[in-house]
Amino acid sequence: MGRSYNGRMPLSRISLAALVFAVAACAAPRGGTPALAASAGDNEAVLAAAEAQLARGDAGDAREALSGIAANLLDARQRVRLQLVQAEIFLAENKPLDALQALPTAGTLRDPDLAIRAEGDRAGALFQMGDAIGATRTMVQREKLLTDPAQRAVNREQLWNSLRMTELDSASGLRLQQADPVTRGWVELAVISRSVWLDRRDLEARREEWRANFKGHPGEDRLGTLTAAAASVVPGRNAGAIALLLPLGSSLTASAEAVRDGFFASFYAARDDAGARPAARVYDTGTTPDTLLAAYRKALDDGAEFIVGPLRREDVAVLASQGQPAVPVLALNYLDPGTTAPFNFFQWGLAPEDEARQAAERAIMDRQYRAVALVPEGDWGARVLAAFRERLNGLGGALVGERTYVATERDHSDAIRNLLSLDASESRHHALTNVLGKKTEFQPRRREDVDLVFIAARPEAARLIGPQLRFHRTGDLPIYATSLVYEGDAPAADLQGLRFCDMSWMLSTDGPHAATRAQLQALFPTRPKEHARLLALGHDAYTLVRLIESGQLAPGSFFPAATGTLSLREDRVISRGLTCAEVRNGTLKPLDVNLPPR
Repeated sequence: MGRSYNGRMPLSRISLAALVFAVAACAAPRGGTPALAASAGDNEAVLAAAEAQLARGDAGDAREALSGIAANLLDARQRVRLQLVQAEIFLAENKPLDALQALPTAGTLRDPDLAIRAEGDRAGALFQMGDAIGATRTMVQREKLLTDPAQRAVNREQLWNSLRMTELDSASGLRLQQADPVTRGWVELAVISRSVWLDRRDLEARREEWRANFKGHPGEDRLGTLTAAAASVVPGRNAGAIALLLPLGSSLTASAEAVRDGFFASFYAARDDAGARPAARVYDTGTTPDTLLAAYRKALDDGAEFIVGPLRREDVAVLASQGQPAVPVLALNYLDPGTTAPFNFFQWGLAPEDEARQAAERAIMDRQYRAVALVPEGDWGARVLAAFRERLNGLGGALVGERTYVATERDHSDAIRNLLSLDASESRHHALTNVLGKKTEFQPRRREDVDLVFIAARPEAARLIGPQLRFHRTGDLPIYATSLVYEGDAPAADLQGLRFCDMSWMLSTDGPHAATRAQLQALFPTRPKEHARLLALGHDAYTLVRLIESGQLAPGSFFPAATGTLSLREDRVISRGLTCAEVRNGTLKPLDVNLPPR
């Protein structure tokens, strides 16, 4: 399917070589004025040179070429071409928002060639942002501008290749339901294309349902390819014993038991056509590196052909340090950033850093660029903050303020006032009062360079922080958070307006995993609410084992699961794409665009 690029399509997939022309690197900064050329006649040569550099992928040279533009001597067509070149340069730097702002407004260009090129650029930017619906709609509209049947065929192929690399669950999102039939058909067809691991009969049923819903759709000729792909997949049968390495005799016992129970719920529900299952056994990893390695060796001696675990981050590092494992390992946590895992060593887990990054992506999609962050003291808060900052900055946003709070305290006013610069506002008022020698009417004013607030908090802390933020004049600012703020019940009124991204297991009451979650809750009624996600982790672990063993988990592929939409990267890290929601009037309202795996 191709390599992933930070969970998005590779830039080569969304370049204008893949959409129309060629995408290249970044132009002069927005707002800058290109240097004047010697004469107006040079403008045509300069633009042609920049476009040629873009076609070759030489972004820096294209940017340099634009310095020769005589901006005051551009004719109307050349001004549009300059806009397009600048947008294409932004695209190559993975700055889709800047690209969209540089482009002419959709539908305003009368020159058909420039309009076709502009819509290709626009679709590329939307694909970079993960907005598959908007990008598909743009490509559908672009096809209407094409008069040559061969060009229309190329447009469809480019749309299809790009769409298959972008995550979207067709079963969610009011926005998709309201899309035009051609757009909706392309997106739903792409979802089916990622389901090649389904039973052939299930896939055939989905094909026929799609055909009935979208008669005469331009993507219909791709259905045969999907069937052939499914036919070539041979599910593994009783592929070998599975060993779960979990810290059952430690402070994480309850967490380990939740993972174990979720695993076996999936294990006993799954059978191949012959009704066979591999053997599965749990091994206690204890609390030290020695007990972990003893459990690992015992599992191998007992004939394990696949290892699931360990669960603790430090245990994952210990096992990875032993070199290439004798059998495949699906670790349930991650190595430190920058650490290379050995071959046959897969990493997957519920990292809060992933949720922080996707909160940043959601904010950028919502056109919120400048953030302040409030996180708890300690290592967890620092890691979440660093992930949020890095992703926000990488998407063109900025973290303009950050503060920590003490999670065990109830009053966070000092941290919030400092974060919003209310203290500075009051100081200025006191100074003015001293100068005037009399009291004046005063309303503290928060800093004005903020578009959103990001918080990292557990439910009890979030219920305190939310009202305190509103009390301190943030009522007009959206608040983003990680999924930890939500326990799975009806959201508290104190969380009104809060936006966060979470797994479908937690958010959906009628999705494909809702019944499984309800069954597990009935089996284990005393299990703490915060362990619901660990049940999902265990549930998906067995599915991943089957996919890895059968060779169906290819780098760049996506598949929906209880913990989110999962994707395997080239470095054997399995990342999650989450669904975003907002708390409104005591209920969760899904936001339009789901975020792809990173």
